[in-house]
Amino acid sequence: MAAKYEKIIKNYCVRNGITVPSGFGRNTPSRYAVIRTNAAPPKLIAVTWFKVTDLVYYIQHTLVPELGDGLDGAIDILDFQEGRRLKYTGGSRLETVGEFTFAE
Repeated sequence: MAAKYEKIIKNYCVRNGITVPSGFGRNTPSRYAVIRTNAAPPKLIAVTWFKVTDLVYYIQHTLVPELGDGLDGAIDILDFQEGRRLKYTGGSRLETVGEFTFAE
């Protein structure tokens, strides 16, 4: 499964002009990925997550302190299992805000 996520995430990034950091793939890639859209060009965060709780912990302890109120416009949260675009809504919640397509 990890090889599947690595391939589809990299393909998605290439098709959409998103920079993939050299460290991506060192840890086992998983379904949830975060893209820093406030970078030019946009950049994939090298770590991916299997559990929503782990992703939310990263958002709360790394991204919120750095980005504060600008969080919404600075990141894109993607679920590469279900093709959902997500938004952090505070607390321990992610909300589906749309869909996206990716090739396996």
